[in-house]
Amino acid sequence: YSKYLTLRQELREKQLATAKNQERQIKQTEELIERFRAKASKASFAQSLIKKLDRMERIEVDDMDTSAMHFKFQPAPRSGKVVVKAEGVKKSYGDLQVLRGVDLEVERGDRVAFIGQNGQGKSTLVKALLKEIPAEGLMELGHNVMVGYYAQDQADALDGNKTALQTIEDASPEEMRKHARSLLGAFMFRGGDVDKKVKVLSGGERGRLALCKLLLNPINFLVMDEPTNHLDMNSKDVLKQSLQSFDGTLLVVSHDREFLEGLVTKTIEFRDYKVKTILGGIEYYLEQRKLESMREVEAKSAQKNIQKAKEEAANGLDYKERKRLEKDLRSVVRKLEEVEQEIENLEEEINTWDEQLADPQECKALMANPDFYPKYEEKKSVVTGKMEIWEQLNEEKEALESQLSESYLA
Repeated sequence: YSKYLTLRQELREKQLATAKNQERQIKQTEELIERFRAKASKASFAQSLIKKLDRMERIEVDDMDTSAMHFKFQPAPRSGKVVVKAEGVKKSYGDLQVLRGVDLEVERGDRVAFIGQNGQGKSTLVKALLKEIPAEGLMELGHNVMVGYYAQDQADALDGNKTALQTIEDASPEEMRKHARSLLGAFMFRGGDVDKKVKVLSGGERGRLALCKLLLNPINFLVMDEPTNHLDMNSKDVLKQSLQSFDGTLLVVSHDREFLEGLVTKTIEFRDYKVKTILGGIEYYLEQRKLESMREVEAKSAQKNIQKAKEEAANGLDYKERKRLEKDLRSVVRKLEEVEQEIENLEEEINTWDEQLADPQECKALMANPDFYPKYEEKKSVVTGKMEIWEQLNEEKEALESQLSESYLA
C-alpha cells in the first residue's frame, strides 16, 4: 500500500508539471491569437492557432481521493482466557483430505494470522471452528465468546433484492436501527446510495456493506477470511487501522503481507495437512523462513509439493494428468514473464515521455507534433490491456497451482 501511495504521488506530480507546461503553452498561443487575429495578413495564421488549441487534449490532474470509511469497533466484552480450541481436527472432501490431526488454541487478546498456500485448509478450519461446516475432532469456543465473522464470500452472500439501508436495518438490534443511515455514511454510503439495491452495488461497495454489518452487535472474537479482496486501497488502510484499535481477539486469513504487517502477533502456517504456530508477526515469520514475501511462501510450498509428488509412487493418482497440469503451469508462467516484460518496456517508454513533458523545451517540441498525444494515449491504453491479460494469466496460474496442490493431497 505504501508503494502504491508513493507511485500515485509521483504520477500526480508528473501530471501537475505537465499540466503546468501545457497551461503556459496555451497562454502563449492565446496571446498570439489575440495579437494576430485583427491583422488581415495574419488572420489565417490565427485561425490555424485556434484550430490547434481546439484539437489539443487538455491534461487532467487526478484528484486526490480523500473519501474513505471511518469507523471503530465497539468495545469488546471480556471473554474467557481460551477463546477457541481445536484438538485432532480432521476434514476431507470426498477423497481429498485437507486437515489431518490439527491442534490449535487461541487465547484472549491474541492477534492471529492464518497463512499458507491455497488449498491447504485455512478457510476450512475457520468454518469448522465456527461450526459452519462439520469436521472430526474437538472444536469449541470459550466462555462468553461473541463471534463476528467476515467470510470470504460474505459480500456475495448479501440479499441482492434488499437496499443497503434495508440490509442494515434488518440486521440491527432494535436500539441500533435509528442509527442505520449514519452507520452507512461511515462506510461511504451517502444520500441516495443507501437506497440502492445490493445487486447493483460494486464488489467494493458490497464489501463495505458487509463490514458495516459487523458493527451492529458487540463482538470479542473477530474472524476475517480474506477481508481485503474487494476493498480499494483507502478502505483497506482504514480497515487495518480499525483492526489495530480493536481490543478483542482477532483471527485473519490473508495473503496480503502489507495488510498483516503490524496487525498480527502470532502466525499459524498451514502445510501438509497440519498447522505450525509461530509466536511472532508476519515479519518475524518471513525472517524465520528466510523469505521476502507471501508469494514466496506459496511458491516454496508449491515447489515442495511438486518435488514430493515426483518422489512418491502414484498411489492411484493420475500421473499423466499431473504432468499435463505441470506443463500447463510452466506455459502460463512463461507467458506471465513475457507480458511482464512487455509492460515494463511500455512503461519505460511512457516514463521517458513523462520526463520530456516535464521539461519546458522538450514539452514544446512534443506538443508541436499533432500525432504525439494520440500515440501517448494509445501506449497507455496498451498498458491497460496488457495489465488485464496479466491478471487473467495470474488467475489461471493460481487455479493450476490449486489443482496441482489438490492432486498432491489426494
